[in-house]
Amino acid sequence: MARVCLITGGTQGIGRETAELLVLQGWAVIISGRNIAKGEEAVRAIKAKGGEATFIEADVSDQESVKALHQKSLTVYGHLDGAVNGAGISTDTRMIGDASTAEFEKMWRVNVLGVFWCMQEQIQIMKEQQSGHIVNIASIAGLHGILYSGTYVATKHAVVGMTRTAAIEYAQTGIQVAAVAPGAIKTDILRDAIAAGAYSEESIAAMFPMKKMGKPLDIAQAISFLLHSDFATGSILEVDGGLGAA
Repeated sequence: MARVCLITGGTQGIGRETAELLVLQGWAVIISGRNIAKGEEAVRAIKAKGGEATFIEADVSDQESVKALHQKSLTVYGHLDGAVNGAGISTDTRMIGDASTAEFEKMWRVNVLGVFWCMQEQIQIMKEQQSGHIVNIASIAGLHGILYSGTYVATKHAVVGMTRTAAIEYAQTGIQVAAVAPGAIKTDILRDAIAAGAYSEESIAAMFPMKKMGKPLDIAQAISFLLHSDFATGSILEVDGGLGAA
């Protein structure tokens, strides 16, 4: 029986790259997101290559939608071996004194409450199984201050805190909880920040010792490692072009 992994935010970017990598490694994947067209296209592409995938529409900013997502996942596959909580947004690129409360609340609901609600559902499923891996997508913004991103930074610090605490709380239940902290990866979130004028691709690359941006595959490989590891619970795996070492 194939291992099953649920990926929120799986219709594009890091999430989709992760789904495609896991399928190559023999997993069945549940791709979840709000964009039905992108989700169904991702599933078609995976199935065309002989992989097993299902798309389930869900909005992680809605707790009932999160509950329904996990119930439907169990209906389709009957178990859940891995979960990647990758849905996230960054919608404000202003200094703290000028930041928008409305945008902060929107990010908090997706980036923090969305991960919290997903983790709650996943933990209950995995407690019954006495096994499972949860990987949250944090960010270097969860470990450092980032100019013009204070509200986003706050949400990702919260993800890191929840990850570490859950890892301790469930360390003896067969559940492992970890996170990946990506640096600058060429995804829609970063392209939006560049389009907003807060950064240029050159200025972003200059922040990192390697002087370049990463690819979604770099993060997918890190996620795969954590999903397969038996001794990395509580880890916040930095994949950031050397920023954390500087």
